[in-house]
Amino acid sequence: MYVIRRIAKAQPGKVWQVANLLIKICAAYEEQGRPKAHVYVSQGMPGTPNVAYAEWTQATIEPNWPSKVPEVVRTLNAEMQAQLDSYEIEFYELVTPEKLVERGVS
Repeated sequence: MYVIRRIAKAQPGKVWQVANLLIKICAAYEEQGRPKAHVYVSQGMPGTPNVAYAEWTQATIEPNWPSKVPEVVRTLNAEMQAQLDSYEIEFYELVTPEKLVERGVS
């Protein structure tokens, strides 16, 4: 199982608009069967300001072929990019008791 996190560093004053677009982008992928994403922001609390995150888990990591990108995502992504300073993706493998046994670390 993997955790995937999109990190959208918004321009000042744009984080809530970016979060709204991330919710819509994630919903388009969820309609195609991707697991539900959580979207959250770091705004007005400790941490890096003006950042919106989208995070979800999935069993495998597969390429996101351009032909499988929902058409609405292309429009929403272009709108979101205009409000960002950077847009990154992170991949993490969840540590489970079974994986620890597989790797001889138990």
